[in-house]
Formats: sequence, C-alpha cells, structure tokens
Amino acid sequence: MDTKAFRTRQEFHHEEHPRGKDYIIGLDAGYSSMKVYYENGYFAFPSYARKIDDSMLQIFNKKDILYRDLDTNEVYILGYSAQEMISSTETNDTYSESYARKRYGTKTFKILCNAALGIALEKKNDDREIIIQTGLPSSYEDADKPALIKALSKPARFEIKVGERPWKGFELAIKEDNINVMPQPAGSLYSVLINNKGSYMPGARDILFGNCLVIDIGFGTFDFYGIKGRAIACKESTDEMGMRQVLYSTCKKIMSNYSEDVRINALQRNLTTGVFTHLNEDKMKTEDISLSPILEEANQEVFNDAMEKAKGVTSSFRDYKYLIITGGTGAAWYDKIKDYLKGMHTLQIIPGNVNDNTSMIYSNVRGYYLFRYVADRKK
Repeated sequence: MDTKAFRTRQEFHHEEHPRGKDYIIGLDAGYSSMKVYYENGYFAFPSYARKIDDSMLQIFNKKDILYRDLDTNEVYILGYSAQEMISSTETNDTYSESYARKRYGTKTFKILCNAALGIALEKKNDDREIIIQTGLPSSYEDADKPALIKALSKPARFEIKVGERPWKGFELAIKEDNINVMPQPAGSLYSVLINNKGSYMPGARDILFGNCLVIDIGFGTFDFYGIKGRAIACKESTDEMGMRQVLYSTCKKIMSNYSEDVRINALQRNLTTGVFTHLNEDKMKTEDISLSPILEEANQEVFNDAMEKAKGVTSSFRDYKYLIITGGTGAAWYDKIKDYLKGMHTLQIIPGNVNDNTSMIYSNVRGYYLFRYVADRKK
C-alpha cells in the first residue's frame, strides 16, 4: 500500500475557470484540509495551524503558509509546514479538539478560512462583490448553517505569506447574504452535471431527474445524498466511517502493538515516509517499522464497516440508477466500492471528478463554484 496517498495534500494550481458577474469562491472547509476553487485556479492545504514566535520568520520554506492577525499581531503557520513541526510524542492536539463538529467559533477555524479566502483573493483587482458558496455534511446543514455563516462573515484584518511571495494584507467583511450553503454531496452532484465551461452535460437531465445517490466519503464524515423522482430521499451523515477513522484505528494499532502514542496529525509525516520509529528504551535501540500493513488492515476494517452502514442507510442501494462516489476517502476506496458492487448491473457508478482531471477531493468545491456561477449567470 502506498501510504503517501493517504496524506492530506497541499498544492496550488493555476487554471482559468468561468468568470462570474460576482467574484465567486467555492470553499470546502474540511476537517482534514481547506479546499478552494475560484476563477484563477484551485488549491488545498491541511487544516492545521500552530502559533509561532516571530524569531522563526527569518528562514522561509516554499511550503510555508503564514498568517498574521493585524489586531493581535499573533503569527501562525498553517498546513503542511505546521504538520511537519509536530513532535512524534506530542499530545497537545487531542482527537476531540481537532475534529469537533462545532468548531465554527474557534480561532483556528477562522484563521484557516481567512487564509483560504485570502489566497483566493490575492489577484482580485476589481470591485465585484465577493460571493462564497460552501457546504456542510448532509444531516448537519440545517443546524450548523447559521454558525458557519456567522464565522465566515465576521470581519477580519490579517496578512498572509505563501511560500516565498511577499506578505499581503486583507480586510474582510463579507455580507451574510453573500454566503451560500448547500449539502456537501450536492457539490459533487453539480460537478458531475456541469462541464468546465459552466454548461450542463448532455446526460445531466437523466441523472438529475432519475434516481441518483451521492456518497461523499471524506476525512471526517461519510455523507449520503439521495434523489428519487426529483425529491430528496436520503440525507444522512456519520462521523465514524471516513479517513479520520482509518488513521485513528491505525494509531490505536500502533499503540497496542508498539506502545508508541502517535496522534493523527503527527501520523501525517509517517504517511510520507511509510515508516514510524519504535524506540526500545531498555536497549536504547530504535527500529523503523513499516506503516503499510498496519494502515492496510485498518483501512479494510473501516471499509467493511462503511459498506455495511451504506447498505443500511440506502436499503442496499435499492432503486438507485446512478451512484456518484466522491471525497478523498471515496477516491482511495473507489476500486474497492466498484468491486463490492460489481454484481449490481442496475447501478451505474460515476466518479465525482468525471468531468475534469482533478482529484476527487475537489469534486465538492468544484461543484460549489460551478453551481454558483450558473446561478450568478441566470441572475
């Protein structure tokens, strides 16, 4: 197993997308990573931030994302570089604190969202209004929508520095009416329906008016969004079946077998190297242990549980004609799911990135952007 494929990615891509009457930003503020799709490109970085001392700012890394709060003058390092700073024995980042559902009011959440929006706004040079299209897990949407809008609309003064680029300052005060929220899996549905030019695909009507199920398997949640006869038939979310659970189970196995307390954020570096270090304190001897078999065992166990959950929620996929697979874990499990459902000839399986060459981690946020672009154009 290629453990590197399981690490939360950080990357920036320049690509021209249809330009709206307003300045549209598709924002997917995930548990594992921030994903953004906007008119000049798309990008992702890990949803992790650490407060740092100014003395660290003399040496810069091209992977650094730095954030300075202009009201407090506090400086934070975000994403990949922040994860690389985690000690193998660090336990400050607890499981519950890092991945709590009600995280919208936390300072870290606001910093990560501000930084993501700032990067998307770096090249904006006109007076168009900023419009945000984002999403929430299917069954959380109604309850969490007000808190998310409140967090994103809170005024902020900050600077960001990405890689070797100079600092750039921002003053954000986005109107609440300009922040739109949909069920996360609906983003991938629209990503399948709309092409890169902002036009509906030839088969879009059949998918939209037929019986279609989207399963969005991300880091923190496993979301179901089903449509039957043009009516929503299923909106469910579970937080025990995604990549977070795979990595959490991997950490538990490492602790059980090797007595090494490795937390999920610290495990990210080990996913890159493919090994973790076991220290025998009695013999003062270190040994590199392959992570692959442990991760593979945990991954298969969580996959099996997830498919049983899916059968229960969807009545064994009964009456669905189309199944859209999306999310980072959906990408990792895509072949497994196809094999699991290979006997269902009535079900057509579609990857969330069928209309573009990007990873499935962007399928939701691409759909956010294109849906809002089409709505903006009609307006």
